[in-house]
Amino acid sequence: MRRVNRREFVKYAMLGIAGASATALAGQDLWQALVTGRNRAITIRLAMTEALVEMVDHTMIYHWAFEDRDNPAHLPQFPGPLIEAIEGDTVELAVTNNLPTVHGFRIPGVAGAVGVGLELGPGESRTLEFTAPAGGSYMYFDHLNAPVNRVLGLHGPMIVLPRTGNTPYSEPTPAVQQLFDHLGTTGHFPGEPWKPERTRIWLFSTVDPRFNAMAQRGQQIDATQLKEEYVARYFAINGESGAFSAHNHHTIPSGTIGQPHVVRIMNAGMTSDSPHIHGNHVFLLARTDLAGSYQVQENVLFVDTQTSESGGRMDWLLPFIRPPDIPGDHTIPLRRLIRTELSLTLGGVGQSPLAYPMHGHNEQSQSAAGGNYPQGLVTGWQITGDLDGVDFPPSNPEEKGGPPETH
Repeated sequence: MRRVNRREFVKYAMLGIAGASATALAGQDLWQALVTGRNRAITIRLAMTEALVEMVDHTMIYHWAFEDRDNPAHLPQFPGPLIEAIEGDTVELAVTNNLPTVHGFRIPGVAGAVGVGLELGPGESRTLEFTAPAGGSYMYFDHLNAPVNRVLGLHGPMIVLPRTGNTPYSEPTPAVQQLFDHLGTTGHFPGEPWKPERTRIWLFSTVDPRFNAMAQRGQQIDATQLKEEYVARYFAINGESGAFSAHNHHTIPSGTIGQPHVVRIMNAGMTSDSPHIHGNHVFLLARTDLAGSYQVQENVLFVDTQTSESGGRMDWLLPFIRPPDIPGDHTIPLRRLIRTELSLTLGGVGQSPLAYPMHGHNEQSQSAAGGNYPQGLVTGWQITGDLDGVDFPPSNPEEKGGPPETH
């Protein structure tokens, strides 16, 4: 059985998910297709397999996992590889079940057999073709014995960009369209419009090692038993928990004031989570309703916390405006107004006050394994420079605040 240790996890497992940063959504072919308006033909080859995945406390936990068959490393990825497309692309999807029992594959929101769901016996491969749906956030997963197979690792993200427009959606509501039209053009949103490369994926998952161990022993897991007895020990974002997810630059939105980001949140785990963000409020752009249908919002709420239901999806716009709780003259750039705070280091670690946390308000996540989020749902975001694009002053190696700049 393959082991995905910490080093391999960073090197390979994040190749798909890091993604919606510049490394994935900024592929040259994708940008050329957006500029020219041409439809592409994409081939995706996935396999279902098993792996021992290293958790934040170095425990190796058995998982079912997807792997990208075209990745020369042939390592399982947790969560599965990012599928990215533009609305209207032709996607040829090949899925192979390398596990000893029947498993499934489904992408809700996609037309045809893939949207309804496939069943694959041990060793079976299926190849299907579908047209990339409307621009938005999607999640693929094993829908059989729901939610057991999804929760034990068989899930991954799919992002579709619209063919045209300045929003993440093919059919934005008037409110969402107005919001994106205002980015970079109004006094409240100075800076730049949203750019697709300023996107992050936060795919939530949970692990109760008891059920993973049952799967490793080949035991059948009853969905009712899982729902009644499941107690998550690990709460992950993109497969990582605690300090790992809090410091992964692929997960953390990062930019200067006036560089808005879209955060695409998907919940493959067993718990409903309420991610809470500091420093800025966020705009709730889209979410799944009670029936599981993904809807762009008619009324765009401005919130700091919003519940993400198990199996659901939602999108945020993080505006990257100047944090309103910073006192002082708003005409003075922060690199001059609070230079001492921005350049302070302690023990070689920068103490910038403009690195903000995002943490889950689910009590289970807060206290998993005891203490303060050691294995819980936590990450952050950071402002790296002023509205004019100039970065903040470098940290002072002598562990002192930098001298005030004259102005």
